[in-house]
Amino acid sequence: MKNFCIITNNYKDEKNSIANKISDYIIKKGGSCVVLNNVDTATGQYRVILEEQVPGNLECVITIGGDGTLLHAAKDLEKLDVIFIGVNKGTLGFLAEISPEEMEGSIDRLLNDRFNVESRMMLCGQVIRNNEVVYKSNVLNDIVIHRGGDMAISNFDVYVNGQLLGKFQADGIILSTPTGSTAYNLSAGGPVARPDSHMIILTPICPHSIGTRSILLSRNDEIEVIIGPSRTPNEENRKIAFDGDGIFNIVSEDRIRIYEAVETTEIAKLDEGSFLQVIKDKLGD
Repeated sequence: MKNFCIITNNYKDEKNSIANKISDYIIKKGGSCVVLNNVDTATGQYRVILEEQVPGNLECVITIGGDGTLLHAAKDLEKLDVIFIGVNKGTLGFLAEISPEEMEGSIDRLLNDRFNVESRMMLCGQVIRNNEVVYKSNVLNDIVIHRGGDMAISNFDVYVNGQLLGKFQADGIILSTPTGSTAYNLSAGGPVARPDSHMIILTPICPHSIGTRSILLSRNDEIEVIIGPSRTPNEENRKIAFDGDGIFNIVSEDRIRIYEAVETTEIAKLDEGSFLQVIKDKLGD
């Protein structure tokens, strides 16, 4: 690959120092590269990267930040046929696998096509109100339906392919991809899945039940979560979040439809270590 775009979290990459170093190295080696910031320095808020901002011949997006930076970039550029890889300036870094100390060697491998590509499934979520889709978004990690700031437990009716799976009393519901299984799903007691597998993981958040556990569903399943009636006005503060962003208010009788997205995210893998070893290294005691 020769044509790159660097999307950097300029709060974590001060003065674009890492981004500029990588860009200069790519150009020195005969490639092309543009640098874009995805944080608005005036507000501290995430800035959407538009497709028209990146070169038409783009082959690879390098993100600098944490996993969230790569998640945002993957969502923004989901329609493009490009490969993503991340430089980790965050914490765990399941997606952003390059350390700043390994940059030049990693860039050499990208320039010389010495890497593997993992195709990661995405989910599409729709908020349906009065039989109309009022919000829609794809995610690489997860869709989280949550009670919001209210302390009262919420009710959720979950259907799979039109059949009632169960009625849940819980703080919320997580619908996760295998890639997202090591994120909120894991913290909520859900299982870890190989990121290149294909399934949908449903995990209740703090369910008011002894026997409620995560459920693994097929990639072909269509899930619908119906938001139960509220008991107080505060309960109408419930939220749905798409990859931790794209937060949308939901109310009683809203239906959340989740299914596998048409789009996928292609992730470049340089580390030949097994996924189990990665889990041990990052989450082991």
